[in-house]
Amino acid sequence: MKRLSFILLLCAFVSVASAQKVTYNFQDVTLSDALRYIQAQTTNYEITFIYDELEDFRITTHIQNKSIPDAIVQIVGFYPVRVVKSGAHEIYLECTHKTDRHLKGTIIDEQGHPVAYANIAILNPADSTLLSGGVSNEAGQFVVPYEQHKVLARISFIGYKTIYRLCTQEDMGTIQLHRDSYVVKGVEVKGSKRLAYASDRGLIANVKGTPLEQFGSVTEMLTHLPLMMSNGEIAGHGKPEIYINNKKVRNEQELDRYRSDEILTAEIVTNPGPEYGADVTSVIKLKTVRKTGEGWSGNFSAAYRQGKEYYANGNAALNYRTRNGMDFFARGYLTDNNQLITYTANDQLQASSTWDYKKSAERLVRVKYYFADLGWNWEINEHHSLGLTYTANNYIGDFKTLRTSDDQVWQDGKLVDGGHSVTTTLEKPRMTHAVNAYYVGVVGKWKIDFSADYYDAHNLSEMDGGTYNSPRSDIQPNVSSRTNNANQLLAEKLVITAPVPKGDLTFGEEASAVDRTSDFTQSGFSTDNNVHQETTVWSLFANYRLQLGKFSLNAGLRWQNEHNRYDQNGQRNDEMSPDYHAIIPRASLTYKTDKWTHTLAYNCTRNNPPYSRLTTAVNYRSRYEYDTGNPYLQPQISHTISWSSQWKWLYAELYYGYRKNVITSFQSAYDDVNHPGVIIDDYRNIPWWYSYGIDLNCSPKIGIWQMNYTVSLGLSDWDVKGMGMPYKWNGLCADFTLDNTFTLPHAWLLNIKGSVAPYQESGSSQRKATGSLGFRISKQFLKDKSLSIALLANDILHTQYTEMTAYGGINIRTQFKQYNDSRRVGINLSWKFNATRSRYKGSHAGQSERNRL
Repeated sequence: MKRLSFILLLCAFVSVASAQKVTYNFQDVTLSDALRYIQAQTTNYEITFIYDELEDFRITTHIQNKSIPDAIVQIVGFYPVRVVKSGAHEIYLECTHKTDRHLKGTIIDEQGHPVAYANIAILNPADSTLLSGGVSNEAGQFVVPYEQHKVLARISFIGYKTIYRLCTQEDMGTIQLHRDSYVVKGVEVKGSKRLAYASDRGLIANVKGTPLEQFGSVTEMLTHLPLMMSNGEIAGHGKPEIYINNKKVRNEQELDRYRSDEILTAEIVTNPGPEYGADVTSVIKLKTVRKTGEGWSGNFSAAYRQGKEYYANGNAALNYRTRNGMDFFARGYLTDNNQLITYTANDQLQASSTWDYKKSAERLVRVKYYFADLGWNWEINEHHSLGLTYTANNYIGDFKTLRTSDDQVWQDGKLVDGGHSVTTTLEKPRMTHAVNAYYVGVVGKWKIDFSADYYDAHNLSEMDGGTYNSPRSDIQPNVSSRTNNANQLLAEKLVITAPVPKGDLTFGEEASAVDRTSDFTQSGFSTDNNVHQETTVWSLFANYRLQLGKFSLNAGLRWQNEHNRYDQNGQRNDEMSPDYHAIIPRASLTYKTDKWTHTLAYNCTRNNPPYSRLTTAVNYRSRYEYDTGNPYLQPQISHTISWSSQWKWLYAELYYGYRKNVITSFQSAYDDVNHPGVIIDDYRNIPWWYSYGIDLNCSPKIGIWQMNYTVSLGLSDWDVKGMGMPYKWNGLCADFTLDNTFTLPHAWLLNIKGSVAPYQESGSSQRKATGSLGFRISKQFLKDKSLSIALLANDILHTQYTEMTAYGGINIRTQFKQYNDSRRVGINLSWKFNATRSRYKGSHAGQSERNRL
């Protein structure tokens, strides 16, 4: 029996080993390096080749669950390379044309996109006889061996005009093909890409070749990704961090500077590894279309929205590229943002007296600002690149927030106060500076990604307020305050990836140092306050990715160390200066077949409170409303287990989560003796919170109709009674997003999108149903479709209200209804010329600390 068990076990091992599969996305690597990677994934085959012989052949292709021999055949493609399998475990490769010269180049179309599978024929200039030939790969690149000193190159592709060039040099550079117009009557050719497919860490959405590429700016395009909800969060995974070509997006307005047709894919990472920050719950990684070319390129765009107030922005980006791989770029962005928010409230406080408050209020926000980038990067060769960028942004004039309200205040059923309240807050212009430097390289089989950041931001805020026509004369009629903040961050991050048997190992470190000062002075309604905070964070992380046939395993740890110093009014407060040492594990196991992808994942996150919530300064909002922070807040710890499955265009995920020390706002009586009736809003830690639910996405394409429907259903259990709150609900919270895109003839695109969130009860709040309906119609112009115009309308039915009842503290009830001026119509314009892909590959260090600042 033992012998039989041993034989069965041995057979199972041999079966798994013989079924070794390769899944990898090769992006512009040499054929030699691609073969070395495949060799590292297998112990069953010995791959033999001459390194220098294959070094000129470059590879861009996606290997999906292929056997070792099939993967090699795919990467070789149409190159003049012979593949010979000897016996059961040996594979030999050799170049069939051993010559000293190799004609090289890259073929692009009129829009700068690579042309794959174009024919390259090398002809004798004397009589046009065929000497040699080849085919371009998926990146439009070709390498064709030849012997003569002077040859005639013929480049052809169906639907494009054939090009002839006399060549005396090996490098032809970039060759642009132009369309050859012709009509074939009675024949219509159609094709489409699937909107999204599964990866071992989430979903990868195709942008190029799908309707997503026609949504103007990347900001708009992101709202139409699978699993993206109307609140800007990934269903079940919170607000994502966003990267463009591995470079962390520092400011959401930066996304308006990129066009959606510049994006190749958008990877939605729902199971981020430990190389990301401890507080990261989801990531969107945007990869741009690879384009080539030298000289000037650029794009210009403008947008306008009109509701009760208006919003307008303009964007310009210029890039100059040299033949030796250097890029010099400058980008500017200007915004004029105005928004009128209206709301009504009916609140109650039960202290020594019962206080009732009624108000009808408006909040008007007016801000003009700009930011600009100046940068340089140098792609020395395919193994090494580095760059530097400087970003500056500032307000144009004051950032003004005007709050007005008509108030009525009752004490024990008797009207005791009221009047017209006005509070004006002015954020004064202060220049913000940011510098990012990076190096990305390959040394042998090791990949290195290093980034360093410096960030300097100052903010001066002045507030004036008061209540007029009030019957009370015993309260100070006018108040004022001044807040001066100074923030500095210095950070660096190193990520190294090394091949290991059957997978790869990613490891590295990240360090950041923050220096923050907040100086608060006021006119007598509270007390002055000066806070100086210093935080140093240092982390080590490692992740191992193992591929075993149809299974892939990701397992990693992040060890994070934090040192805090909190000085209040010049004195160190030890209780407010905790040190933390935390281990954050993350893991996922994926099983993938031709039709199904299943992933079991565990994710741990750790969220530090924003620095603004650690203050002790008491701010004035109205005569009966103050707010402050809480320097004793603890970091929030989350643990989530999820199971996701995908079949073709259907995706489903089940999850269960546990959170400890959940940070939430909390209301209480400020000072019932000296300030009766005043409510103060601060922040507290809820001991625990359980959540569980399911997220669904359906994205089939039926003819011209691309559907993208997402449903999020969840339940949660909050420990609010442990904080003295009298009400607690655990009802179903549902959110529906119905996104419909129609690709129409003559480069027209129509999008109709609706969202609905039915009545919800959760924790200590009850929220009424809300929703919105919007449409967008766009048209691309000019021969290369470089000009785009779109008309938009948001919240057509005027239904996107926020209306709820909340028991946000001890003996406090809040009822309010708010509308954020979301019913707007607008227009988008964009134009690009000679577009080339940015080679800037930097990412950002210390991003978690920048978010807290």
